[in-house]
Amino acid sequence: MLKKIIIEKLYLLFILIFIGGYSTMSMLTNEHDSLYVAEDPILLKLFVGLLFVSVAFYIVLNIRHVHINKIGRILLFLSCYMTLWRVIALPVTAGLLSYFYQPMWDLLIVLMFIFAYTLSSKSKELLDFFATGMIVAMLITAFFYYKNWTFVNEVDEAHLGTSYYVLFLLPTLLLTPHKWLRYVGLIITGLVLFSSFKRGGVIAFVLAIVAYLFVKEVLVERKFTRLLVFLIAMIALFIILLFVDNAMGNIISERILNIREDGGSGRDQVWDITWNMIKTSNSEHLMFGHGYDAVLKNSPLELSSHNDFLDMPFNYGIIGFVPYLILHFQLIKQIFTGIKMHNKNAPIMAFTYTIFFCLSMISHVIVYPWMCLIVIPWGMLSAESKLMSNQQRL
Repeated sequence: MLKKIIIEKLYLLFILIFIGGYSTMSMLTNEHDSLYVAEDPILLKLFVGLLFVSVAFYIVLNIRHVHINKIGRILLFLSCYMTLWRVIALPVTAGLLSYFYQPMWDLLIVLMFIFAYTLSSKSKELLDFFATGMIVAMLITAFFYYKNWTFVNEVDEAHLGTSYYVLFLLPTLLLTPHKWLRYVGLIITGLVLFSSFKRGGVIAFVLAIVAYLFVKEVLVERKFTRLLVFLIAMIALFIILLFVDNAMGNIISERILNIREDGGSGRDQVWDITWNMIKTSNSEHLMFGHGYDAVLKNSPLELSSHNDFLDMPFNYGIIGFVPYLILHFQLIKQIFTGIKMHNKNAPIMAFTYTIFFCLSMISHVIVYPWMCLIVIPWGMLSAESKLMSNQQRL
């Protein structure tokens, strides 16, 4: 029995390394100016394939623990529908391998959710091991982020949205039983986000921490004095950050203060154009969508909408957008269910959803490679909620 657990932990460690490789190569490939530039990113394809196969194999081996709840079924539908449009969008000249490789991107979303749910249902020990081991994937990603950051900023000041890969790994790490490791993850994520100068990421991160502490201290544990101590600590941290920002030439504060003037880096104009594109679509396109990456291809600005609530209806129509809205509803419902049951992990669900919602409003989550990272804690917490619900019925 002990030997079996050791072997399984080693297998999970390989999955964690593959997650780190997947995050790193997605990060470097998606950045316009990067250490890693390739027309055919073979390393990215390798890690996508390794992660897909290793996770699928684990699910098959533990098929009796597999259960797909409402969130899982929504993700299954969205993954399949988005995959269909991705395959349709492939050029006629695409090779046979493209028809195997391209679907992996969207199918990884539901696959990672089912994997996390299965792992959480099977063993608390394995869940704790995997959550703790997420520091491995985070350190790999953060290290290469730093290497790329130094490379890019030698040329020009860059706002690296790829810092979000580290952010989306954090919620899983917060499920570790080791408190000190949770603080390490928060510090690493904070450093990465502030260095990226991505004000959207910084704001989402700060709001997520506030949501976490409000749910934990006020709604679940009802410890108001600890919340007061936290608020004092946040004020002290804010003062420290002001000194750091001043030493950096007020780069961060200027970008945040300029949101109104620059319309969120021109997002207001992009949103208006995308909304007009949706309104002028014919009934067929409104129902089924225009297809994979259609906003980017059809917009006169040649930009995506930087908002999933606009991208989803234009790209995937009502058929894709309604399940997407239901997904948000189910995630919010899970937070309130956790609060009602005094689930100690309800704050982490609030933390995760806050990041998901904020970045869906000002950027992209579900249509980007990091979506398969944020569904990991959803799967783990969904399994735990089901277990607690069953125990309460008994």
